[in-house]
Amino acid sequence: MGDLIVTTAALEAACEAARSGGYLSLDTEFVWRQTYLPQLGIVQLGAGGECRAVDCAKGLDQSPLGAAVADECIVKILHDARQDLALVKRYTGASPKNVFDTQLAAAFAGFPSGIGLQKLLFEALDIGLAKTETCTDWTRRPLSEAQIRYALDDVRHLAALREELLRRADGLGTRAWLEEEMTRYNDVALYDECVPSEMWRRVKLRRAKLDRRGFAVLRAAAELREKLAMEWNQPRTWLGTDESLVEMAERGRVGRLVHRLGGGRAAQLRALYEEAVAAALETPEDECPEDPRVHYISEVLDAADKAVDWLEKRSAELHVDHAAIANRATITAFVDNVADESNPLACGWRWEAVGRDMAERFGVD
Repeated sequence: MGDLIVTTAALEAACEAARSGGYLSLDTEFVWRQTYLPQLGIVQLGAGGECRAVDCAKGLDQSPLGAAVADECIVKILHDARQDLALVKRYTGASPKNVFDTQLAAAFAGFPSGIGLQKLLFEALDIGLAKTETCTDWTRRPLSEAQIRYALDDVRHLAALREELLRRADGLGTRAWLEEEMTRYNDVALYDECVPSEMWRRVKLRRAKLDRRGFAVLRAAAELREKLAMEWNQPRTWLGTDESLVEMAERGRVGRLVHRLGGGRAAQLRALYEEAVAAALETPEDECPEDPRVHYISEVLDAADKAVDWLEKRSAELHVDHAAIANRATITAFVDNVADESNPLACGWRWEAVGRDMAERFGVD
């Protein structure tokens, strides 16, 4: 099956074509149903006018692909790039450089943020993609010619799509902002693996009322869940929902534990949670984490409401989807403290395009 790369020599040839042509279109197909991490099936490559797929089950030497991914002279073109790049980095060990995300670029070319590849190709290039293999298990072998052809369609038109998006951005006067935005993918921290001790910050708290010791319990429970998910190779939510963890933190004990384990492992899980909660309750007060949520005064919330409405109108004048500029949380934090240079609205093209004006109009001293 000529479209499937099963030897290192064939992979080297595909990467050399990318180096000669200056671009490499990328996509991945994976399965993520019953494991902690996605199981990578194939990596689709487009370069030199050809599209092929790397068979990740063959145990190939990934260094040629890693070198291409890290090569600043090769533009890597993807759609909705972050997860694919994280998978490619895990597969090759290489940190991506010089990335062009067609979904991100679309927001600077007159399209809405988050637009899917199928719709974008149709609206930008009048190309229709069939979606016939969406339920494929990409880790099973052999793969059919129809499955591989379907997968390669996701990279086949990316180079042409990039050129069209750049052309439209040039016409709208947004290309410099688009190119600045793409540099986010050069940040190696973007692809870092989860740190178990920090996973408590991702737990959905809703309206939970926790003191500092409660947050110590939440931190311990979330860290345990992450470590066990890694060790047992199961989705973290199978080892306890966010609601279960928050309930532990509120009550200081393991109550109704919602999980998807059975038998002896379920009993083991409960015992480990009970041990973690007991230890967390002994944490000295000054070592307990503080509430990470920010509680804004009504004046700030009112200013943020007005700033959101203003941004929606201003973004239309700028020809950039407002969702690509800032979300409500970013705007609220900005009007509360316009001097915080870590806020995206306080630096780069966002500051020049909207941040300075927003600070003058809505900043709360």
